[in-house]
Amino acid sequence: MDEAALGAWGLGLASAVLLALGWAIGVLGKVNLINNYRAHPERYPDAQGLGRWMGFTLAAGGASFGVAAMAAGASLIGEDGVGIWSGATAIALVALSLGGIARYRRMPAAGGGERKRR
Repeated sequence: MDEAALGAWGLGLASAVLLALGWAIGVLGKVNLINNYRAHPERYPDAQGLGRWMGFTLAAGGASFGVAAMAAGASLIGEDGVGIWSGATAIALVALSLGGIARYRRMPAAGGGERKRR
């Protein structure tokens, strides 16, 4: 097996994992798979909205990696094209994931949170 085929299989595997995570989080509502939510669920009052956002983001990234894997496997694009495509998809995944966390997170009070009673 040559390196291009191995890379296409790797992208296909990444695609399957992201699609499965997107399904579990977005459709099945398994928001505990989101690390930031699991650590501080009280900060996210709209868990369902966060789950839909993250599920769609992961599914879109998985679909993009899947299309790149198929294009690479069929030799429709070269190694440089696969690298650019995968890099752009990874950057978009990070940006949209962090954007979803920021969008659905409840902001603490301006005074730094709750005041301690003496």
